[in-house]
This record gives sequence, structure tokens and C-alpha cells, in this order.
Amino acid sequence: MFDRILLIASLMVTFSFFFYGYNCFYLLKASRKYSMPFNSGLSSRPRVAIHLPIYNERYVICRLLTCCTAMAEQYGKQLVRIMVLDDSDDETKEIVDSLIARYARDGFNIEVLRRKDRTGYKAGALQEALSKTDEEFIAIFDADFTPPKDFLNRTISYMVQNEKIGLVQCRWGHINRHYNPITKSVSIGMDAHFYIEQPGRYASGCLLNFNGSAGVIRRSALLEAGGWHSDTLAEDLDASYRIQLKGYKVLYLRDFSVDGEVTPTLTSFKRQQARWACGSIQTARKLLPKLLSNPMLDLKQKIQGFIHLTYYTVHFLMFLAFLLASIASISGVTSISLPTIRQISEIGLSSPEQFVSTVSSINIQQIAIMLLASTIILCTAATWVYYVEALRAQKLSLLRNIPNLLLLGLIGYGISISNTIEVLKGLILKRRWEFKRTPKYSVKSKGDKWRDKKYHVPVDKRVLIEWAYIALGITSSYIAFITENFGIIPILAWYTTAYTFVNIFTFIQSGKEK
Repeated sequence: MFDRILLIASLMVTFSFFFYGYNCFYLLKASRKYSMPFNSGLSSRPRVAIHLPIYNERYVICRLLTCCTAMAEQYGKQLVRIMVLDDSDDETKEIVDSLIARYARDGFNIEVLRRKDRTGYKAGALQEALSKTDEEFIAIFDADFTPPKDFLNRTISYMVQNEKIGLVQCRWGHINRHYNPITKSVSIGMDAHFYIEQPGRYASGCLLNFNGSAGVIRRSALLEAGGWHSDTLAEDLDASYRIQLKGYKVLYLRDFSVDGEVTPTLTSFKRQQARWACGSIQTARKLLPKLLSNPMLDLKQKIQGFIHLTYYTVHFLMFLAFLLASIASISGVTSISLPTIRQISEIGLSSPEQFVSTVSSINIQQIAIMLLASTIILCTAATWVYYVEALRAQKLSLLRNIPNLLLLGLIGYGISISNTIEVLKGLILKRRWEFKRTPKYSVKSKGDKWRDKKYHVPVDKRVLIEWAYIALGITSSYIAFITENFGIIPILAWYTTAYTFVNIFTFIQSGKEK
């Protein structure tokens, strides 16, 4: 009975993997049909607001405002209002005031908006700015971005041409892709989203998400959708879906890149992914009923919307796969493991009678598991195909990036414990969680340093949970070895290595928040 329970659980996990894995191939095929939307140019120049939500960004705020003022100057100084939404509580405030005074003297329409407290965090700041904005179009940039000076000219024209376009999202590029192994690996993961997922959804007519930066939103569409909400940690995903549920379209510009800074530390990336995991599941819980019952959407759009909003549950499934493998190893269950090497070696190397006897010793459950393992391998390969295609799209060497791909795999599996916690928080608990921002250090070349700067991510208590599962992985691997349950060892070894890697670097790259 225990064997069967584990087998059924494995079947359920594998089926779920297949659901998301197959979708990778679907989006990959759809992305090849993407074509850049036609742009006839600006027939008129409407007034535009630029909203810059920041919180303690002393290292990058000057760079951001330099880019935004250059953009405003090309579009027209008097047509652009730059609003710095400053929730800072450190010396960033003084830096912002100095920069705004300087640019105001140069004739720019620029101001700072400060609140009494950080209620609603980024979403709260954006909603406050929205209430004070009368421009129809709002460009939004996070603090670490460097928008090109022709950004407004190249994006606003699309929205002027078509009133049903509620949002324009540009592809993210990377200022510091080659800074260190972490940035090289993480950049590939982000490229898969911007070169495969977003173009695939756009080309297939499915719902897209606003990525929170490097985009332009139609103010009237956002107001019709209810404005910015702070009841999730993914205010961008939430707002973009609500806008589309009102009948507006999202335009994706794959061939127009806006560069941002990739986090140079694993601790920051881990925090960022945790926030996105919790926020996306909160958004799924909030919007899926409206999405699935919306008569304007067809079945394909609803399925893709469901997969999109619940995608971070893949990390939960990854963790469950590790847990099931560990339980099977420790309890001596072989029904969710592959046939032993001894069994395989005996097949075909003996008399016909022994051949039949050996094959019959490989029970039906093991045959099922071999099929399941093949399915898991196929679904896992789908993600790697994503990454390879993203590299090819940029004409980057696959051979040179093999170490970065392996590191990206370690990171992806290694953060599955942390993201599982966040997925469960978003799914079960209804409280509002603190928006923990991703620190920016303005590091571009290898000579730039992040260690001696502020805003480090401290170690939290979940590392103790990681220690427990690292110990479980080591124990399970040892038991599998001595019991000749070799088929399950690669799974356990990979997860244990990934968890150990992430845990060690969590300590190495952590520090004080301020």
C-alpha cells in the first residue's frame, strides 16, 4: 500500500511537470512566429508622465535621472513630467533633492513625491502618483534601468495609433551580463522569458504581463481596471492582467531593448525570485476566477493564463520530487526507482528462460516509473531548450555558455526550497507581506565592487530548513547506494548539490541590510 501511495504521488507530480513542460515547447514554437509590430511613427506628441518608484537607491538614482532627462529632452521637455516616487529613508533623499533642483534649473518638468509611510510599498507609491497624474501615458522604470533617449518616440507612437493598446512592454537587456558567473547565468534565465515566453504569448494571442519596468501604460486603461493594488507582491502582473480583462491589449517589443542591472549576488536573486513566486501565486488566487469565467477569452487564452499565473508552482513540484525520492530511498521502496544495474545487465545475456524470469522481476510499477522518468527528462529538457534558443537568438556561443547553463541549473533547483515556502505563503495565507526590494549596486565591469556597499541581504531562518533537506539528501543518497537503488541516486545527488550550493553562497554573499 505504501508503494502504491508513493507511485500515485509520483504520477501526480509527473503529470503536473508534463503540463508545464509541454507548454515550454508550445511557447517555443509560437515565439518563432513573432514579428515586430509595425510603427508608422509619431503623428502627434501627447503629454507623458515618467514614474520612477525608488527606495534607498543612492548608487543608481543619478544614472537613472540622467537617462530620463535625455529621453525627455528628445521627446520635448515641456511634454514630459518626471516624477520621482521616493520612499527612501537614507541619504538617497538628499541626492534626489540635489538632482531635481539641478534639472529643474535646466528647464525640465521634474518633481519628487514623498509619502508619510511606505503603505503598499511600490504599488502604494505608484497609486499615489497615479492620483496626481493627468497625462494619458505613463512610462515606468525601476531604479536600475537605463532607458535610451528615443524610448518615448518609439513606444508612445504605438499607443497613439491604437486606443485599445493599454500597455507597451519592451525587452529587458543587461548592463552587466559579464560581471560575474551569477550575472552570466541569471541573464540567460531572464533572456528565456523575454526571447521565448513573452514573444510566444504575444504571437499566439494570449495574455502577457507587464514586467514592472521599461513599459508604458495608458492611464485611462489602468484607472478602468482599478489602478494599482497592493494586495499582492506582484503589482505589475496583477495590473496588466486586470487591464487585459477589461479588453485592452498588451504590445510586446522584442526587438527594442532597455538595459537594466542584473543582481550580482545569489542572495539578492533568491530574494527577488521569492517575491515573484509569492506575488504571482497571490495574483493567481485573486484573478483566476475572473480569468476562467471571462467570456471574452477563448479556451487557449484561459489555459495559457492559468499556466502563466501558476508557473512558480513548478518549484513546489521540484521540491516534491526530491521529497518523494528521499522517502522512497529511506523506506526501501523501489517502486518509484529504476531497475537496478544487475537486473538490466542480466537481460539478454542469459538463456531465454532466465530472460523471461528477469523481465518479470522488473514489475509493472518499475516500468511505469521508467516511462515517468522519460517524461520528467523531456519536460526538464524543455527548459534547457528555452535557454539554448535564447542564446541562439542573441548569437551567443553555446559552448562558452555551458558552465553558465550548469550554474543556472544549480541555482534553479537550489532555490526550490525557498520558492516552495513562498508559493505556499501566497496560496494559503491571506496576510499582506512586506515588499523586500532587490538591492542595486551599480556594478558593470569586473572592477566595480558590491561588497563594500550598503543594502546587503541578511541571512534568514529558512537556511535552517535548507540544512535539514541537505542532510536528508545526503542520507537518502547513502541509503540508495548501499541498497543498490542506483536509479534514484542521480536525482538525489543533483538536488543535494544544488541545495548545498545555494545555501553556502547564501552565507558567503549575505550581509547587513543597512
